[in-house]
Amino acid sequence: MRTLPAKVQTAVHVATLARKAGLPIPAKVLPVLEEAAAPWPAEWLLAPLPGDPIRVVELFAGPGGWSEGIAAVLGMAVDSVGVDISPDACATARKAGHRRICADITTLDPEHIALRHTAAVIISPPCPAFSPAGKLSGLEQGNIEILGHAIAYVGEAAGFIPMEWHHNDEVDECECDPDDPDGKGCHGDGFAPRSGATWDEVRELAAGVTDPRIALMLEVAIWPIALQAAGAPIRWMAMEQSSNLPEEIISDLTIEFECAEWFYTSHEIMEAADYGLPSRRKRVYMIASRRYSPTITRQIRPLPATTMAQALGWKPGERVNTRGNRPVDPKSGRAKGGNTFSADGPSWCLTGKSRTWKRESDGYRLTQAEAGLLVGFRRSYPWQGSRSSAFQQAADVVSPIMAAIVLSGVLGGLGEALVRDYLAQLYDMDDMLTPDDYELAT
Repeated sequence: MRTLPAKVQTAVHVATLARKAGLPIPAKVLPVLEEAAAPWPAEWLLAPLPGDPIRVVELFAGPGGWSEGIAAVLGMAVDSVGVDISPDACATARKAGHRRICADITTLDPEHIALRHTAAVIISPPCPAFSPAGKLSGLEQGNIEILGHAIAYVGEAAGFIPMEWHHNDEVDECECDPDDPDGKGCHGDGFAPRSGATWDEVRELAAGVTDPRIALMLEVAIWPIALQAAGAPIRWMAMEQSSNLPEEIISDLTIEFECAEWFYTSHEIMEAADYGLPSRRKRVYMIASRRYSPTITRQIRPLPATTMAQALGWKPGERVNTRGNRPVDPKSGRAKGGNTFSADGPSWCLTGKSRTWKRESDGYRLTQAEAGLLVGFRRSYPWQGSRSSAFQQAADVVSPIMAAIVLSGVLGGLGEALVRDYLAQLYDMDDMLTPDDYELAT
C-alpha cells in the first residue's frame, strides 16, 4: 500500500485519537484529511474501529439498487460509497441517503490511499453492448478476444502471476492459508513481481473494442485485484451484467481471481420475476471471495409471483401498449410487432422507452414511482431528473430485491425471510391503503 505523507500520517493519528475518545475530528485536521482522501470520504483514511461496519465501494452504482438492497431489504449497516457518471442517478441516490461520487470510474485510482481499508467491491458495468436492447457488439468475437486479453493482464500488472509460470524453480510455492482471518493472502510469496504497467496502461489494452462500454467490463477484474495488491483487506466482489455476457469473459474473470487466490468464485443467471418482482429482468450475477464459507453458497428459493396489476393496484384484465398504434395483422387481428402484453403477469423488462407505455383501457401512462415499484423500489423513492432520465435509471438499476438475494450469503442475515417481508410490504399494501395514504405509510 502506498505510504501516507508525513503531514497526513500526523493528521490520521490525531483524528484516530479523537475518534477513540468519542470526539469529532478536530477542525484543523479535517481539511488535511479531506485533501488527501479526495474524492473519497476523509474518514476513510482512518482504520475502522471495532464494531464499525465494513467499507464497500460500489462502481457504476446508479440510483441505489445495491445500496437499497443492503439497507432497506437486508437491514445491514455498511460504510458504502458509490461511483457513477450520471448526475441524475447520483442525485437520486443522494436524495435517498446514499453517498455518491459523480465521476468516470476509469479516471479513479483503485489503489488510492483512502481505499486501504476497503473490504468489498460491487460492480454493475453498463449492459447495452451485451443486451438485446443494444447492438450486441459485446458478443462479437473480435471484441471478446480484445477484452479477454486485457483481463488476462490484470494479474500480471497486480503481481499475481505464479512464479512457476515464469519457469523459476528456485522460488518456493506460495503457502498462504485460505482460512487466514485477515484475508490478506500472500502477495509476493510465490508470485512474479508486478509488471510495472499502470492501470491506465492496462485499460489501453481494451481500447480497440468497437463500443467503449465493452471495455468497462475490465473494471470487474481491476478494482478487486488492485485493492488486494495494494494491501486492502478486500474480502469479496459482486458483479451484475446482462445474461448475454459471453461465457468466455466469465471464464477469463474467474481465472484471474483464482490466480490471485480468491478461493471461491461462482456465477448464476437469475430471472427477477422468479423472485417476486412484477417485471422481468434476466441478469448474470457473479460472486468472488477470498475466503470460502458455506454461507456464500446459501440459496434463496424462487418466491411467489407478483403480477404487474397486483403491484400497481390495477383491476384484472388490463393490457399494456408499449409501442403506440401499430399495423394490425389481418390473420391474428392483433398489432404487428408484439406491442402489447397482459398486466396479469410480470411486465416486460423495463427500458428507457417504458415511459411511453400506456394502459390500453384508458391510455394511462406509468409514473416514475410506478416504474420504480416494478423493479423493487418503494413508491416514495426520490427519483431525480426528467421523466426520461428517471425511467432510464429504473431500467438500468439493479433491483434492491435481487441485490439482497445475491448479497445475503456474503453479508449474512436471514436473507429469504427479509426478502419475503420486503416484498409483502411493497406489493401487498395496496390491499390496505389508498394512494393518499402512502405518504403517511412511508
